[in-house]
Amino acid sequence: MVVSGSETAFIADIVQRVYSELDLKLLSTPTGLTGIETRAEGISSWLRSEQPDHSVVAICGMGGSGKTTLAKYIYNLNKQNFECSSFLEGIENQPGELLGLQKQLLRDKKKRVLIVIDDIDDKDTLNTLVGRKVLHTQSKIIITTRHLSIHTWVGSISYGCTVHKIELLNDHESLELLSYHAFGCKVPMKGFKELAIQLAKYYPLALKVLGSSLSEGQGTRIETWRSTVNSLNSLKADINIKIQGVLQKSSDTLPCESHRELFLHIACLFLGEYANDVKKILEDDCHAESGIVTLINRCLVTDPRVSGNRLAMHKLLQDMARNIVRKDSKDPAEHSRVWRDDECKTLLRNGEAFKTSSLIKMKNLKFLHLSNVKLIQEFSRSKMVEVA
Repeated sequence: MVVSGSETAFIADIVQRVYSELDLKLLSTPTGLTGIETRAEGISSWLRSEQPDHSVVAICGMGGSGKTTLAKYIYNLNKQNFECSSFLEGIENQPGELLGLQKQLLRDKKKRVLIVIDDIDDKDTLNTLVGRKVLHTQSKIIITTRHLSIHTWVGSISYGCTVHKIELLNDHESLELLSYHAFGCKVPMKGFKELAIQLAKYYPLALKVLGSSLSEGQGTRIETWRSTVNSLNSLKADINIKIQGVLQKSSDTLPCESHRELFLHIACLFLGEYANDVKKILEDDCHAESGIVTLINRCLVTDPRVSGNRLAMHKLLQDMARNIVRKDSKDPAEHSRVWRDDECKTLLRNGEAFKTSSLIKMKNLKFLHLSNVKLIQEFSRSKMVEVA
């Protein structure tokens, strides 16, 4: 049977619909997206090109500007046009994923592959992944990064690269995104428009977090909105510091102290861990079962159902939380949480070889995670000690 014209288009449409229904591996993207279709057009056109001038596109922009969301949207839109596809997040913190991708690149070098590598900040990591790999001429790589100079990294290896500087939301789109998360619709509630316009000037992440924090309880009162506007306007700093102020205000206004503590626990100690394991560990102290739901609703933590049942959050939120822990002292011994390997070793050893008996003296210790160690002494004190 030979088909042509409208019949061909009809069959192609059916195939696309069936694929969309059957494909269970599409990435989850945030609700309330605005303006993303036009921002995806250029890169999508490049992905469809059979003879591109370059094999790599780097989506560049500061943290919270929407790079990952755009990359996920483009990936979902185009992955069916490639024989294989991979989307990797947090690659620098997941050696296993890095090795897995290396093996896939070697195995699939004769296939048309689409690879998206999210949040690359290190030239050596990029070089390890694609520096010496010979890919199919129509394979494509998308990178998201904060470094506008990344084209020089790629230029030093074997692929041509173009930089796509992310286009920020315009005033109308920013107001729409803020309104969606604050009011559940695309326009502000009556009486809130002028205040909303004053707040709708930050990057997408900040607008999501700010809108979510103002969507419940006292946040529905116009006095609360006016207070929020005044407090943010009082920050005499550049946009980066003001965005940090937006994020911190949202964590400071969490309804329970236990939820604020839970947010700091997750940011410092439990990112990448299975949510159910963390709930068991922190339920008694932080009411983690309900607390994680609150953090998800406030856009402070990613819903584990879309991140492999593991806890995740935006890098800006992680940095903000860790700065809160560090701000009172530069001495790790005075911090409520310690997560860096070198600082942990210094504190536990205290100039000597580490012994489990040392833990008895740590009266305020609530949780200790040890990796790649062997305990040769018994430890029965009722503290949460996890050995991996």
